[in-house]
Amino acid sequence: MKCDRCGNESDFEAAFIKERKSFHTSKRTLCIKCWSRQKRRFEGTYQVAVLIGGGVGGLLLWLNPYSGLGEFLVFLFLVNLFLILSIIPHELGHAIVARMVGWRVFRIIIGIGKAVEKFRLFGFDFEIHVLPVGGITRIAPVDVNWLRTKRFFVVLAGPAVNVFIAAVIWFFQPDEWLFDRLPLWLHALHLFLIANIVLAVFNLLPYKNKIYGVGSDGKQILKCFFPDKLETELVLGAYYVLEAELRRDEGDIAGAREWCERGITKYPDNLNLLNMQGILCLATGDYGSAREIFKRLLDRETKPGLLRYVLMNNVAYTDALLEDPQLLPEADKYSIEAYGALSSQPAIIGTRGTVLLMQGKLPEAIQLLTESFEAHAVARAKAENACFLAMAYARSGNPEQGKKFLNIAKELRSDAQLISRVEKELNEPSLRAV
Repeated sequence: MKCDRCGNESDFEAAFIKERKSFHTSKRTLCIKCWSRQKRRFEGTYQVAVLIGGGVGGLLLWLNPYSGLGEFLVFLFLVNLFLILSIIPHELGHAIVARMVGWRVFRIIIGIGKAVEKFRLFGFDFEIHVLPVGGITRIAPVDVNWLRTKRFFVVLAGPAVNVFIAAVIWFFQPDEWLFDRLPLWLHALHLFLIANIVLAVFNLLPYKNKIYGVGSDGKQILKCFFPDKLETELVLGAYYVLEAELRRDEGDIAGAREWCERGITKYPDNLNLLNMQGILCLATGDYGSAREIFKRLLDRETKPGLLRYVLMNNVAYTDALLEDPQLLPEADKYSIEAYGALSSQPAIIGTRGTVLLMQGKLPEAIQLLTESFEAHAVARAKAENACFLAMAYARSGNPEQGKKFLNIAKELRSDAQLISRVEKELNEPSLRAV
């Protein structure tokens, strides 16, 4: 397949999204990167336009209380506002019921794009992103007891909260509900009711959420009755994986490894846990052990698909870090194949750039590493890209630019395990030659 916008090609169909520009045109094909960029651009433009429109509408109504255009613009602003506000109780519904049934609630995420605010509310950690479109609650079961039943109620809780809010508003409606000319606050109450109903219905439809890459509430409810064996295994291991990720993000690598080992003891064949074990080996510089783990998982995952490409990427990245001339052909082969299938993913782009760096192809490496650095939203990943860019510039005879990216890496993630390696290379000119 081929992206109609950037021209990227791949035989891996899951790396593309087909959509219509309008009802009068045929479908076009976009890679994930172009689709995500288009989605963010559209949502950003829409949110700004609605906000400005709401202000203009309010001004028009202030000048003329019977302005039709003013009412319309304020109406659009309130609809958008209440849809956003309805997301918060929806996600809280998931989180509260998850905690009631003994599940672990890690974080409630609202919106897409760059994270702009983190705070704690009602005993839960919130993360707000720049574009308030959609939401997701990161939760995981801590045991297998009544798994399908608990999952059903946890998933159903989100839409149920929206229906409950709408029912309360309807029950306590004023007598003036059906009259044409109502005060603005009562119109707003009506719109809040409608927003909650729309959100509940939309989430109960069985589809895959393209923004977050997970099934809708409706799709997950169906999976409670028709469980997938592999997915159930991954769900059971998610508790330990997410705990390990949390410790790693806090810089507690020892704690992360402890959680990972506890999970592997319980679920020794869990792919996500074993993959996390390999990632933690990378974090400590134990590249040999990491490569063994990733190779074993790759040999196990023989079916072409997303998992196999991700594992190929992991092996290629580890081979590159080892800088063993005998492993670079393997790194080159796997990174080319992964990049060919998932060239829109920042991690895949970064690995390809890293392999080219270790091969001495510095201009191409800098180009891809810069692209990955700019595309990544996670500080840890950006810090790794910055470290490799520092190495690339140092090896190309520009140590000053290398020091600039080294400082960026330190600011983003002061505990990045690559920093000491980069510092050594920058301070020892003999190591820069390729």
